[in-house]
Amino acid sequence: MRVKFVQVMILAVSLGMTTGTLQAAWSDFLGDLLGEFTRPVDADKTVTTGSSALGQEEMTRAVLEALEVGSRRAINLLGREGGYLNDQAVKILMPESLQKVDSLLRQLGQEKYADEFVASMNRAAERAVPQTTQIVINTIKKMSLQDARGILQGDDDAATQYLRQHASADLRQAIQPIVSETMDEVGVTSAYKKMVSKTGFLSSLMDKESLDIDHYVTTKTLDGLFIKLAMEEAKIRKDPVARSTELLQKVFSQFAE
Repeated sequence: MRVKFVQVMILAVSLGMTTGTLQAAWSDFLGDLLGEFTRPVDADKTVTTGSSALGQEEMTRAVLEALEVGSRRAINLLGREGGYLNDQAVKILMPESLQKVDSLLRQLGQEKYADEFVASMNRAAERAVPQTTQIVINTIKKMSLQDARGILQGDDDAATQYLRQHASADLRQAIQPIVSETMDEVGVTSAYKKMVSKTGFLSSLMDKESLDIDHYVTTKTLDGLFIKLAMEEAKIRKDPVARSTELLQKVFSQFAE
C-alpha cells in the first residue's frame, strides 16, 4: 500500500498534476487503505480446532452424519421386539394416574392384566418409532454453521438437545396418529379396559377420563428416542470404534482432543 502511495506521488510530480487532481489521487489511496481494514473476514470459511482447520461444509456434514448414524442405531434398537419393553432405560411404565390400579391388581393376584397393558403400550412404541427417522434427518439439514459448531463443541448430548428443541413438535405431530393406529393393532385399549374391569366396583372411583393414553404413549415414545439417541451420540464422541465413517473419525477426533 505504501508503494502505491509513492507511485501516485511520483506520477503527480512528473505530470505536473494540479492540486485538485492530487487530492483526488490521495482520496483514492485512502479509500483503498480503508477498504483493506474494513473488508469482512469470511468467518464461515474454516474453523480452527487444535492443529487443523475444518471447513463449514465438513463440520455441518459431520454433525448431520453423526445424528443420522446415531438416530438410525437408536431407532433400530428401539424399533425391534422388546426394544422398549426389555430396556429399563426407556421402558414405558404404568401411568402415574393408574398406579393405584396396578397396586390393587397385584394385591388381588391379577397382575397379569397390568403387565399386559404395559406390554401393549411398549409394543405400540416399538412399531411407531421407526417413523421418526426422516424427520430427524430433515431437521438436521436445516442447521446453520453456528448450530453445527455449537454441537461439536458442546456437551455429550448437544446434538440430541438440538433435536429435542427443534424437532419435538414435528415428531409428535407425525407419530401420534401412528401411535394411535398401532395401539389399536396391538390391543392397548382393550388391555386397558380389561385391566380396569378387574378392579371391580373400585373402577367407578377412578378418574379414567383424565388419562389420554395416546398422548401418554406418544410422549414416552419420544422420551425413549431422545434417551437412546443421547447414548449413541456420547458413544460417537468418546469411542473411536463408534465413529463408523471416515468423516466422523476425522471431525470428532479433533473435537475430542
